[in-house]
Amino acid sequence: MRLLDYLFGLVALIGLGVTSWWAVYQSPNTPVNLQARLQQNASAALEAGGFDWASVEMRGQRAVLHGQAPSADAVQAAAETVLTSNGAGGVIMGGVTIVESAVDAAPPVSPYIWRAIKTPEGSYVLTGYVPSRGTRQKLVEQATAQAAGAPVEDRMQLAAGAPGANWQGMARMVLEDLGQLDTGEASLRDTRVRLSGLSMEGPIRARLTAEIANIVAPFKGEPLIRGPALWTAQHQPGVLILSGKVASEAEREEITGIARQYYGGEVRDEMQVAGEPHEGWMTGVRAGLPQFSRFTRGEMAFDPAETGFSVQGEASPSTLQYLQQDLSGLDGPYPVTVFADSVGMAVDEINGINFRADPLAACQQAFDAVMETSDVSFDPGTAAITRQSGPALDKLTRVAGLCAPGLEIEIGGHADATGDRDSVAGLSVDRAEAVKEYMVSTGFDAARLTVIGYGPDQPVQSNDTEEGLAKNRPISFKVRERSE
Repeated sequence: MRLLDYLFGLVALIGLGVTSWWAVYQSPNTPVNLQARLQQNASAALEAGGFDWASVEMRGQRAVLHGQAPSADAVQAAAETVLTSNGAGGVIMGGVTIVESAVDAAPPVSPYIWRAIKTPEGSYVLTGYVPSRGTRQKLVEQATAQAAGAPVEDRMQLAAGAPGANWQGMARMVLEDLGQLDTGEASLRDTRVRLSGLSMEGPIRARLTAEIANIVAPFKGEPLIRGPALWTAQHQPGVLILSGKVASEAEREEITGIARQYYGGEVRDEMQVAGEPHEGWMTGVRAGLPQFSRFTRGEMAFDPAETGFSVQGEASPSTLQYLQQDLSGLDGPYPVTVFADSVGMAVDEINGINFRADPLAACQQAFDAVMETSDVSFDPGTAAITRQSGPALDKLTRVAGLCAPGLEIEIGGHADATGDRDSVAGLSVDRAEAVKEYMVSTGFDAARLTVIGYGPDQPVQSNDTEEGLAKNRPISFKVRERSE
């Protein structure tokens, strides 16, 4: 018996050793393995939950959240996601025991834009920025109720920077008003509130127009609610559709000719020669359709009874500026309303540039890349920027917006040596100032821009040959650290 006791004791001792070794080195709940598992699961849960601003660091069973949060409730929701990412967990079951926040507030977005679109079929598309997950949920629920079974597409993003007033209440009010239109769009851009669209009923148009126009400060309402239009031009994916009534075949041919000249895709003519003549309306078409054809989306409409000419949609900053210039010269009997927003254009030349690694070098590289393929030109002997320079100015303004806030951008003006030196030097300053004025007009911070006129003193190549003169650009950009 004594020998058996020794043998059982030896086996038990060996088993205890093996169990201890497995528990320390092989068990999924060892400190090393447990932390790795928690880290993997918590990170996956954040990604699945759409918390792309957040990251998690596991310290044993304690989680620490990092990132720039768009709102307080976003931090709370991310923390709850991490806490439950490994089941009920806890100390005994090997889950997350506590979540600590090392989160910073995200920088505010400006401009702060939110938009709701109601289609002719009754479906809704919600886009833009919202200040919290709770606000987002309420807007989706309201749109779903108004859609009455039609689809609701949620493209909204959480972001800081909403105006301090009752932003949610204003968004819900204008969304409710949108539901009373047959089709249309509601938007908030900081404190500007717009409601535009179509209603076949005059009393509804009048009531909603009055309601939006009389919104109380700090919000400012801008209504554009019309009845059936006599004529429209509408951007659809890959096609510009012309529809409605015109008075003659000559009007029809002229309108389609303008559209095909300025629009880069298919122009679909659905117009009918059936309308009565409207004196002066073709002047508005000639003034507005060329630049509207270059919009990325939107509608241009003519309603002689109520709204006159109206333009809605999105376009590059230069296209929108040129449209407003062209329409401002109209003095006919019809009102003109432009409800359009400028959008930054794509800049293929800067693909692959990392603006975070070395902000100054990246910013300068981006300006150089755009200037290599684009040119800002002026009318001969003047500081008047040609309209052909619009795409280049839009790209340069887009680059400036991507550069770090701590950087200062010098706009250098140049002129060739053909003329009096003083006048050439003055012209170079005026040209640089013209470019600065354009960039500031799009909303860029004037304090980050400086202007200098180099005259003929810093040409890229010699001004002694025609080839050299052609390669010497009238505008250059230099980036430096901003001095306080």
